[in-house]
Amino acid sequence: MKPEGVHRWYRVSPLAIIFFILGIAQKLFWQGLPALVVMFAWIASADDYQVYWISRGLVVLAVLGFGFSVLSYLRFRYRITDDRVLLRQGVLHREELDIEFQRVQNITIKEPFYMRPLGLSVLSIETAGSREKEISIAGIKRDLALSLRERIIGGARPETTESPGQQSNTGEARLLVELSRRDILIHGLTANFMFWILIATGLVFGSDELSKRFFNWFANRFAIDDMVLYLQNEGGTLLLGFALFGLLLLVLILLPLVSIMGALFRYDGYRLTADGETYRKSSGLLTRFDDSLKQHKIQALVLKQNAIARYFKRISIQLRQTSAGSEADSGSMPSGTRSNFLVPALRPALASELSGEFFPECRPDQAIYTRVDQRRFMVFNMAVFLLPATLVALIPALLVSLKFFLVIPVIAGILYMVTNRRWQKAGYCVAGDYGFVRSGFIGTTTTIFPLFKIQRIDIRQTPIQHRKGLTHLTIHLASHSIKVPYMAIEDANRFRDLALYCAESSNAAWY
Repeated sequence: MKPEGVHRWYRVSPLAIIFFILGIAQKLFWQGLPALVVMFAWIASADDYQVYWISRGLVVLAVLGFGFSVLSYLRFRYRITDDRVLLRQGVLHREELDIEFQRVQNITIKEPFYMRPLGLSVLSIETAGSREKEISIAGIKRDLALSLRERIIGGARPETTESPGQQSNTGEARLLVELSRRDILIHGLTANFMFWILIATGLVFGSDELSKRFFNWFANRFAIDDMVLYLQNEGGTLLLGFALFGLLLLVLILLPLVSIMGALFRYDGYRLTADGETYRKSSGLLTRFDDSLKQHKIQALVLKQNAIARYFKRISIQLRQTSAGSEADSGSMPSGTRSNFLVPALRPALASELSGEFFPECRPDQAIYTRVDQRRFMVFNMAVFLLPATLVALIPALLVSLKFFLVIPVIAGILYMVTNRRWQKAGYCVAGDYGFVRSGFIGTTTTIFPLFKIQRIDIRQTPIQHRKGLTHLTIHLASHSIKVPYMAIEDANRFRDLALYCAESSNAAWY
């Protein structure tokens, strides 16, 4: 029996209007974050007349957003045929999407908190070659979403011979990872979301006049001047210093808490299972996420361990898939709504074991790396930062005092230690059918990829590099690009020839 949605075009539940509203709000937030921060500071310091018109403008904006969301719901249709997903959507611009099952990268079933009581969900489909064109079918029954997912995944099986380690679906899922809340809390500490908050807060200082108005409002609102005078009268400058230190400490505590709460809402109850070559992960506190990915869709594994994660001895694995657009050449992550298939907060032994699960016979802990040329690497990277610092110190040295030149050796010493540490972390190797590229400072980022999935290799030399037998090697995958600087030309040529041989001799599916 075929699932509903095969023979004709279907609408989704009216509850999808909320999904469209939240989608508009999310886009406005992330794309207009600097403007929102400045607007907040402006509202906080505005007079009553300005607040009146600002509030009216926000009401009009909310009404327009609601009306646009209703029209988006009314003009949304979907259809699932034997081999493709068809979608009609758009208000100002009518759009029709036609996605073949073979191009599907992964599938996510989301259960937002406002849909879960009614048994509704959101079916999201990410595809190769469709930058910022994730398909989201919101407001369909969960059972129908599960049925459609199995239908799409079944139609996206590779047509070529299975690669080593691949198995057909057995119907019995194997549990690979189950994270406790302690693991999720550690992942929240290692995440970088807190730095975005610092950047957003720093945007308040973009305008001197706006900053003065904002801090004047803040000081009057919370009687800062009276508090400062009281502390000085009671305990002098020492008590005031302790109060400021305590306030700074409170901020430093609250920022990680924000990151931890974000990780808890997204990854609570994390479970990763495998059924044949299909991997599924489920997580989420209020909104449940159920992601699916087939093994042959994985282009690369990225093992990340920053300074905090290194302290807790944890590693996160990103499973990168085919991206689209210019990002693939620049090495950036896919943009838009595309998300990573992330396995967070793993202990090193489990991370190595899972790497062998995703890429058979791959053992990152046994890789032996070759370092790049030390002299060229350090000279170039130090010059990039040291020359601007010298120019900055030159002006006060000439105008005020020559003592400012003493700052330059201190900066040079710090840059030398940092650059030397980065050189020690940088390396590359080939082990079996896989390539490894490593970088980092305190933590490390290791990218692992099958050689047969390499799309293109660029070998570029400057005249000086040509004389020294060095080159910059750039590896282009369908997911992103990886650069290895100051590599020996002999190693680069051997790497290119080996990748070409693996690509021509392999029958496995590359996307």
